[in-house]
Amino acid sequence: MDIQTHSRTRQIKQLSRYLFIALTGLRYLLFLGWPAIVAIAFIPSGSLYLGEALIPIESISLPFKGFILVLYAVGLTIMLRINHHFRQLMKHFMQGHIFDPDAIGSVRGALHSGIVFFLLSWLYVLLGLIYDYSVNSRLDFSFTTEIVIACIYFGLMYTLLWALEIGADLNEESEMTI
Repeated sequence: MDIQTHSRTRQIKQLSRYLFIALTGLRYLLFLGWPAIVAIAFIPSGSLYLGEALIPIESISLPFKGFILVLYAVGLTIMLRINHHFRQLMKHFMQGHIFDPDAIGSVRGALHSGIVFFLLSWLYVLLGLIYDYSVNSRLDFSFTTEIVIACIYFGLMYTLLWALEIGADLNEESEMTI
């Protein structure tokens, strides 16, 4: 039996089409981040977040503001990359290529991009702690939510990756026996 033509494939195709549309909408929303970063660069007042630290724009130098905005841009780029990998995965699923090596590559790419995003978020928190300590001489470290979200994300991604790899192996074996 060819696993790619299983009766559930039609349901996976339909659901992945809806998810592809939702991910495309999210992609367009993420693209709005670019003009927002440019607008923030020219706004003379307000606040920026760096980890848990809320930094008034008026109190920071232009190079430091630029550095924070570069960090925002890197984070936005990584989020767009994760979205791209998930959209590619849904595109493979829509075509019925569930256990395809390209689909596995999309999951692996999303996982690796997620790891980079998690490391970048640690950098945000670390820099925010350093800033907060230099200004207020206090350390307020709370990173539990991000760790829980990261554990769930990485757990789901590894499980999906392993399931797709096992499915691809089984599909390959079933093709060889026929």
